[in-house]
Amino acid sequence: MRILFCLGSMTKGGAERVVANLSNWLVKENTIGIIVTPPDKSMYELNKNIYFMTLDDVNDKNNNVIFKNIRRVKKLNKYIKDFNPDIILSFLPEPSYRILFLKPFNKKKVIVSVRNDPKVEYKSILNKLIMKILYRRADGFVFQTEEAKKYFSKKIQERSVIIPNPINPDFICKPFDGVRDKTIVTVGRLEKQKNHKLLIDSFNLLKDEFKDYKLLIYGTGSLENELKEYVKSLNLDKVVLFKGQVDNIKDEIYKSGLFVLSSDYEGMPNALMEAMAIGIPCVSTDCPCGGASFLIKDGENGFLVPIDNKEQLSRKIKEVLNNPELAKKISINANKISEIVDPIVINDKWLNYIKKISQIEKAVK
Repeated sequence: MRILFCLGSMTKGGAERVVANLSNWLVKENTIGIIVTPPDKSMYELNKNIYFMTLDDVNDKNNNVIFKNIRRVKKLNKYIKDFNPDIILSFLPEPSYRILFLKPFNKKKVIVSVRNDPKVEYKSILNKLIMKILYRRADGFVFQTEEAKKYFSKKIQERSVIIPNPINPDFICKPFDGVRDKTIVTVGRLEKQKNHKLLIDSFNLLKDEFKDYKLLIYGTGSLENELKEYVKSLNLDKVVLFKGQVDNIKDEIYKSGLFVLSSDYEGMPNALMEAMAIGIPCVSTDCPCGGASFLIKDGENGFLVPIDNKEQLSRKIKEVLNNPELAKKISINANKISEIVDPIVINDKWLNYIKKISQIEKAVK
């Protein structure tokens, strides 16, 4: 089978990681291609047999949005003709719009994968209108949660499936059994969605009681300087440390005392999943569109708190840090998430759905 993935980029991120893992697995018995927009290399290691294509040219200096997108569509159409896939898997709105715009011309089967909270992704009137027009052309949809699925029309729901993200195999291991480091950690892009200020404010409420603890923030993003200045303004720059992006994140956080996800919204949060898999006690906001609550059964393998509530988040952090037995119980139970999101199980679900859709002669209208 010839399978073509289309997405915005292959930088570090949830959708990108899924595409890298899935394509590396599928290429063993299939011909795989990946199309991204910017002229950048993949930040994830890809099998040498995977065809990797970009829509933008590194030497292209024309910034006119209209002409740039016309060129992208033309180039995408040529790639599709040359690669001649049996099915196209499109991730995130913008790449999906291009693929579905071209569908009447190439007649290829298309699966759209919705990766984030659709209430945010399709918030603008224009985006929602384009989605409603073009998504009717898709042959199938992959959602990560029931909550995301329910946003869409009945006709879309009827030709969809729910597949959570697979865990990175490197994170399938026994939980740390010993005295944990006095660190609270978080991993994620330094962007508004992740609401790092909430975590910083919550830590600020605890700093006097937990003077030996440090808050370690892993990741980079557009808000890095702003967040660093905010930490300085609170006189926390010696205990709140920005660690940047690291390749050995598992080793960096394995012995941490607590992992916190403070996001306002998420799809299926990989960082939370990985922290649970290696047995770090976790506290997360109960953020839409249901990924955190899919992973965490509150009080059993982690804790959920309302979004954007620093008092409740700080209280739950305090509860875990003050109760080693509770933390150990949470750690052991969290580690079991690997059984649900094992990559072999998840990849099989993807393959079965791809096979099912590729056999459908005509998209449901």
